[in-house]
Amino acid sequence: MMQSAETMVFGQTQKGGPAAAMQSAATFNERAGLVAHRQATDAVSSEGVMVSETDIPGARIITESVGGQVLGQFVQPAPVHGGGGVVAAQNAITIGDRPVDQSDAAAIQAAETRATGSSVTVPGGLAATAQSAATHNAATDRDEEKIKLNDVLWV
Repeated sequence: MMQSAETMVFGQTQKGGPAAAMQSAATFNERAGLVAHRQATDAVSSEGVMVSETDIPGARIITESVGGQVLGQFVQPAPVHGGGGVVAAQNAITIGDRPVDQSDAAAIQAAETRATGSSVTVPGGLAATAQSAATHNAATDRDEEKIKLNDVLWV
C-alpha cells in the first residue's frame, strides 16, 4: 500500500524511504513466519496509509504515515522555472544516506509493531538491528564510522 502511495506522489518508490523500510520489515517477518503474505494489521486495514503534500513558498513537504503514525517526511525544493521550460530540482533530503538515530529506530520499531501486530521486538529483526545501529552511532564520533539507514534497511 505504501509503495503504491509513494509511486503516486513521487513517480517511484523512494530508496531508503518508509515504503522500502516497510517492505524490508515485511519480507523479514514473512520469512521468519511471523506474518502471512499480504497480511495487514487492523491499523493498516482500517486507517490505511497516507502520503500528503503541503506546498510552502519555495518547496513542498511530503509526509508519509500509516495508521496516523508519521514514518517519513521529505522536503523537495520547488521546480526552478527558466527560459522555455521547467527544470525539476532534486530531493533536498535523502534519508537513507544519514546515520541511524534513536528516532529512526523508534519509527522502524513502530512500523514493525504495526506490521506484525505484536509489540515484541524480534531478536535479530529489523527493529532490533536499527536499535543496535542507533546505540552504536550515539557512541561514535566520526560520521564515516556510523551505520547509515541504507545499511540497516538493505540487509
